[in-house]
Amino acid sequence: MTSTLPTRVDVTQFAGKDTLIRLIRQEYQKSFDMMVAASEEEWHAQTPCDMWEVRDMAGHLLDAAYGYLGYFKQGEHGFPTEEPRGMRAYGEALGESAREYRSVYRWEVLGRLDACAELMFSYFDRLTEEEWAGRLVPHKWVGPVPAFMMAAFQLMDYSVHNWDLRKALGKEAFVDSEAADTLVPFMFGLMQICFAPELAEGVDLTIDVHINTSGDEHWTVQVKDGGLTFAPGTPERADATFSFPCNEFCLDVYQRLQGGSATGDQGAIDTFRKLFFTI
Repeated sequence: MTSTLPTRVDVTQFAGKDTLIRLIRQEYQKSFDMMVAASEEEWHAQTPCDMWEVRDMAGHLLDAAYGYLGYFKQGEHGFPTEEPRGMRAYGEALGESAREYRSVYRWEVLGRLDACAELMFSYFDRLTEEEWAGRLVPHKWVGPVPAFMMAAFQLMDYSVHNWDLRKALGKEAFVDSEAADTLVPFMFGLMQICFAPELAEGVDLTIDVHINTSGDEHWTVQVKDGGLTFAPGTPERADATFSFPCNEFCLDVYQRLQGGSATGDQGAIDTFRKLFFTI
């Protein structure tokens, strides 16, 4: 395969730490400001997430930040960790957790969220070069991950949920272009996490994913022997090609919409789209 990766800041490296944390703070502030500015009617508006109104989005972001604080302390103390619960249960479990905050006064929820978010960001700020990729932090859904992944998960959350909030509040819905570009490599990881091997029995596909990012970017995704692998670069032969504007790629992987366009064998296109569960 021919590598055509564009130049982007590699936030998995310590040199990219400031970029990732800047984007997290930027996207968080957008989320927070929209929820603060929402009218009481908008606070109860339905979001694209079936289980959630706008108020539940605030509950989810609070629940996530609070959980991350615990993960960091759990790791610092060397406390035991449970077996990862897996992402199939993630969506429903977090959906219910977010709704539990409906009984809490709106402005208290937002106050708690801002306090927990700032404390969480301070944990990210304090990570040293050695810790950025070398420290493993517990995560009950996916298992221990490098510390930078905890920050990357938050950028995914804020960036995509900002799209959800904009849709719910009747605003122009989009994912920030720099955040979307930064998240591209992580989206392939999410694709792999959400892959349903039981749906891929007997499937042998090579997919070219073309993304209009800061350059003309191609990735090869292969489904074979009940597994999904990915690598940067254009495949020598592809059964189908999926082409995306960068921000639509993020939304497509999160199954918010069926973005971009697809060419090639229609059977391969249809089969590939059905190989993933929703979180």
